[in-house]
Amino acid sequence: MGNHTESISIHQPYSLSPLLLATDPGNRQLCAMSSDQEKKAIHWPNTHFVQSVADPKMFPDIDLPQIAVAGHSNVGKSSLMNALFGRKGLVKTSKNPGCTRLLNLFEVDEQVMLVDLPGYGYARAPKKEQKRWISMIDGYLAHSDLKLVLLLLDIRHGPKDSDMQLIEYLNEVGLRWIPVATKADKLSGNSRAKRLKEMTEAMGGMLSPMPTSSSKGIGIDKLRALLQKEIFKSPYDDLLIGRED
Repeated sequence: MGNHTESISIHQPYSLSPLLLATDPGNRQLCAMSSDQEKKAIHWPNTHFVQSVADPKMFPDIDLPQIAVAGHSNVGKSSLMNALFGRKGLVKTSKNPGCTRLLNLFEVDEQVMLVDLPGYGYARAPKKEQKRWISMIDGYLAHSDLKLVLLLLDIRHGPKDSDMQLIEYLNEVGLRWIPVATKADKLSGNSRAKRLKEMTEAMGGMLSPMPTSSSKGIGIDKLRALLQKEIFKSPYDDLLIGRED
C-alpha cells in the first residue's frame, strides 16, 4: 500500500428513477411494494448472531439485504455494532486488536443481515494471517450481494493507507459505501469539526463521515435512520433523468 495524494471520486452505480418506473403500468405494483416496505421500522435490539464463516465460498444463501461493516483492527467496530443493536455484549469486544478473524453474521429484525468483516491493518499479526484476512474480505466483497459497506474510521487518526485502498476498491467495483467516524467523544468542538473536514477532503470531498461514539451514544440514532433508508432504498432512486428526445 502506498500513499494516496490524489482526490478520489466517489462512484455510485447508475440506476433508474422511481418516477420513470412509476410511469410504466407494469411496474406500479413494484413501486407500491417498495413503499410498503419503507413503512416498517427496524427494531434494532431484535438482533441475533447467525454464524461465523471462515471461507467466503461457504457463505450461506441469504435472501435479506446485506450490509458489511469494515474498518481497521482497532477502530472500535465491535463496540459500534453493539451500540447500533442496543445490545451490550452481543458482538464480542476485546482490548487486543485483530480479534475478529471471521465473517460474523448478525440478522437484524428479520429484515437485514449485517456482516462483521475482519479488521485489517493490524501490524503485529503474522503476515500469513494478515493475508488470510485480506483474502477473506476480498472474497466476500467480490461475490456477495451487498447493499452497502459501512467504512469505520477512527476520528483521531482519519483514513489510513489501508482505508484508502479499500475506498479505491469499492469505487472501482461500484459498491455503495458510507464513512463513519468512530470515537467522536475523544475530540470536541472545533477539533472535531476540523478533523471531520480533513477526513472529508482526504476521501475526495464528496462524502463526509458521520461522527459517532459508542460510549456516549453520539450519532447512533442518526446512523440507524440512515441504514433504515439505505436498506429499503429502491435501486431506481439514483437515476439522473436525462433529456427526452
